[in-house]
Amino acid sequence: MKKEYFVQYSHQSIINSFDFPKDIFVSISIGISDIPNDFIISLVQKMFSLPFFFVLESMLFGYEKKTLIENNIPFYEFSSDGAIIKVDSVEKLNLVSELAKELVSNGLSVFIFHGKGIVEQDLIPSRQWNRPIVFKNFDINKVETFVDMEEVGFTIFSKNSLFNSPGKIPNYISDDYSLDINSSDI
Repeated sequence: MKKEYFVQYSHQSIINSFDFPKDIFVSISIGISDIPNDFIISLVQKMFSLPFFFVLESMLFGYEKKTLIENNIPFYEFSSDGAIIKVDSVEKLNLVSELAKELVSNGLSVFIFHGKGIVEQDLIPSRQWNRPIVFKNFDINKVETFVDMEEVGFTIFSKNSLFNSPGKIPNYISDDYSLDINSSDI
């Protein structure tokens, strides 16, 4: 039996958790439990061309940084344990998505950015418990799509008309997974 996922327009509380121009981006949520690594890889490869960026808000356990260094994957380090990784090859995607999967399965957020002319310093998140997440150097003109990856799935914020409705998202998900039509906005 195929693992199920659902696709819906994002709830206003999710949209409000980020400080960015909300009238420019459409927000779609994909729900799936225990996100498999191949789901991440397939989704990202089908949605984006290389390069794109993973923002690991926290490398809490320490092995993430060690893994990146041992595999000669350059990263931009911010704060005491955050990292931004430019993914420009399938090999990097495989390794970084595995790290991302581990982090989100432990309750941490990972962000994925795609656009033109983006540099790592543009993507540093700032989180305060009582305020929306802010990307201080976020240039709205450079970012086409960003994804908030969490333990329960993904939220896609996009200006791209290819991803602007729940009905279009299943085109980017592997046939190894099954769409739960009853729980989706389709």
